[in-house]
Amino acid sequence: MTKTVYAKPNQTLPIDYIQIEEYLNSKINRRKFEMYRFLIIKQNSVLLFLCLIFSGCSYTPYQYSFSLFESLDETMSFEDLDVEFRFVPSSENIHVAIKNKTDHEIYLVRDNAEYIDYYGEPHRIHYGYDYVQEVRDFAVANSLFAPSLRIDPDSEMTGYVWINIWPDFCIGNDWTFHTDAQINYLMEPFFPRYSFEGSVEDLKSSFFDLILPIDFGEYMRNYTFTFMIDDVIEGKKQQCDTATPLSYQ
Repeated sequence: MTKTVYAKPNQTLPIDYIQIEEYLNSKINRRKFEMYRFLIIKQNSVLLFLCLIFSGCSYTPYQYSFSLFESLDETMSFEDLDVEFRFVPSSENIHVAIKNKTDHEIYLVRDNAEYIDYYGEPHRIHYGYDYVQEVRDFAVANSLFAPSLRIDPDSEMTGYVWINIWPDFCIGNDWTFHTDAQINYLMEPFFPRYSFEGSVEDLKSSFFDLILPIDFGEYMRNYTFTFMIDDVIEGKKQQCDTATPLSYQ
């Protein structure tokens, strides 16, 4: 019988625009600035959304359809003699199930796993069931290293993949200062979820990759999966005064 196991798993941003050019001269600090800009965009989005609430308007959620590019069927799955993967992508995360078909333990080398976005930019990932807990565990452990996850023989591990923004946009030395709501607020989705988060005009028929390295003991294999966004459509309009906006409390 297959056993299912659920995955568990300080620095200051530039605020002086005069220093932006100096920061961009460094590759590491370039990423910091991108995260800072991402935060400003999210803050502006929320402010805009709150303004729309008081003006009594509506907004539109986006609905995505995906396909696994290499898959020969519509099950969004892949398997070989050693391991089986199943995927359920969304705009916010990717649900991933990994089954060990061997007679010995294997490991998901989470620290080397990557999400390659539709611009070709690589991102580190979180993998687990609780985003907030994953962020806190990652920050407390080291802020730089994510331990590998063991999958026992004839066992299955399931969890969600999120973009890991914390190596460059850390929650600081005193991580307990940040509430669950703040950490959730800072979560970077794969794609815009609502019309006020951004345009989706260029996303249809675009591709993104997920790289999942598996350590088999004597060797390691990088499993690379390419997904295509088949379509993006506008969902039913929602009234702003009844919606639950992103919060930063």
